[in-house]
Amino acid sequence: MDHDELLSSLSKLQIPKTHASVGLSNLIASNKQYRSLFLNRRLPDTGWSDVQIQHLLFTLSTLDTNNEDPIRGGGAGGGFGATGRWTGVGEREGRVYSPLVSSRHFGLSHGIGRSGDITEPQPKAAGSSALAKLALCLALDAMRRGSGLDARTAAAHGILLPLCTGMSMSLVLSSLRDGISSEEERQKRDIVLWSRIDQKSCYKAILSAGMTCVVIPTKLDPENTDEVVTDLDAMERALKENEGRVLAVITTTSCFAPRIPDQIDEVGKLCMKEDVCHVINNAYGLQCKKTCKLINRACTVGRVDAIVCSTNK
Repeated sequence: MDHDELLSSLSKLQIPKTHASVGLSNLIASNKQYRSLFLNRRLPDTGWSDVQIQHLLFTLSTLDTNNEDPIRGGGAGGGFGATGRWTGVGEREGRVYSPLVSSRHFGLSHGIGRSGDITEPQPKAAGSSALAKLALCLALDAMRRGSGLDARTAAAHGILLPLCTGMSMSLVLSSLRDGISSEEERQKRDIVLWSRIDQKSCYKAILSAGMTCVVIPTKLDPENTDEVVTDLDAMERALKENEGRVLAVITTTSCFAPRIPDQIDEVGKLCMKEDVCHVINNAYGLQCKKTCKLINRACTVGRVDAIVCSTNK
């Protein structure tokens, strides 16, 4: 209902017009904020109240077919024109038995994506699809304004997934392999070079993607013996020794001391020269502007195909 209809409805309940106008002004202000969010697709400068957030989530959830009620169909009386609840049988339509669980998730239980593409809008879940798109826009905005990643390169595009770093890395590698048009070339590219860090997620991700991991040892910085740095010479030798078989190089921007961030700008140059994909593990790096500045440089002077970031670290 628009402003006049709401005012008329409240007057029928004997609510004085002066009282109703105060409440409606709050409603109009909230609607302007919702409109601004969808138009600008960026984080608001002033935070919203819990009521505003909940209102938006519940509104979007009503757009999904698993929350439709009522519809025309066979009801309790048996007649075709009777009113009954929606009982769709789509493979993505959620069924939540517990009202407590349903309310915790604001009625959102419908799957998103279509035909194997999680970014595609789901015909029966307009609300969930819109929420997923909006969440990605807000995450990219936070990365651009909060971390300083360049909106033209490092943070130009993205995909938001409810996955851990290792699984995300595994999917990235699989996507890079599937992007090779030639079947013969796709089969040949079965090696991933990994600049060593003492943490197993990336190693397991490479194996999970069905590829062979070649660990590139690091070295002590000759100018500072306390720091462990990228061995660019060893990286270049490995690229030559495995020429034609390397799908990607994985570097890391943030890890445990005394290991320091990889020289991703120099590795990017090597990858550009050898025509090999470059994937950056930036799981812990979003909170460090110095790290994000290095990523921006790598995207400018070299090759960077994907950057895996974590939104909860």
